[in-house]
Amino acid sequence: MKLRILLTLGLFICASASIATDKVAYQQALQSVTSGNVRVESIKDTPIDGLKVLTVSTGKRREIIYMSTDKRYIFNGNLFDIKNRIDVTETQKNDLRLAHLRQFNNSQRINYFPDNMDYQVSVFTDVDCPYCRQLHQQMDAYNDLGIGISYLFFPRSGLNTESSLKAVSVWCADDRKKALDSAMADGELSQLQCDNPVSDHYNAGIAEGVSGTPAWVLEDGTLIPGLVPPKQLKQQLDKMANKRPSE
Repeated sequence: MKLRILLTLGLFICASASIATDKVAYQQALQSVTSGNVRVESIKDTPIDGLKVLTVSTGKRREIIYMSTDKRYIFNGNLFDIKNRIDVTETQKNDLRLAHLRQFNNSQRINYFPDNMDYQVSVFTDVDCPYCRQLHQQMDAYNDLGIGISYLFFPRSGLNTESSLKAVSVWCADDRKKALDSAMADGELSQLQCDNPVSDHYNAGIAEGVSGTPAWVLEDGTLIPGLVPPKQLKQQLDKMANKRPSE
């Protein structure tokens, strides 16, 4: 048993060392053709022999690029599977987005869920955004269609601004939903401070390509900017559900 454990541990250490070496090699190749602070986060295979997909961080943002295994060729664009009519890159971005947002469980969001929920979507919101307020005014309509909305804060003016402080005050209120309802209606809001996830929400939005509000993240990780009316969103979610492979 001890020998088996030692062998397994040895294989794990070798694999980890190999991954680290690969990252360094791809990092060096990338830095030779880019400027600024670009860091390789992960390296994975693609359906094409000799081509790797790299997840890289550029400041606060994350991007997907492709590089040949000999480190000679690189491109930044979308890879399409013509046979299956799939945007491979967009699918990879969606998967990364979902994985990133899983760090926020329901206790780290403000949720408006119906009793009978067919779909749960994440929405980056700003209490001072007119379109976010329009969305919030239609909450009952979304819920009536079986759509649950899970809010993450994204103050468009940035952190440590009036909009950001309002988001913090909403979070720190005894009744967060009541405070958010009031803020969305331009009502009174007591200025409060406490431990809060507002900056984490905001930074996650930046990393995943959010630039305005409202911004939707659907169950498959698709990012949709702007206000989407309830019935239109329901149609899109139904269409997405019908495309899922049967389990």
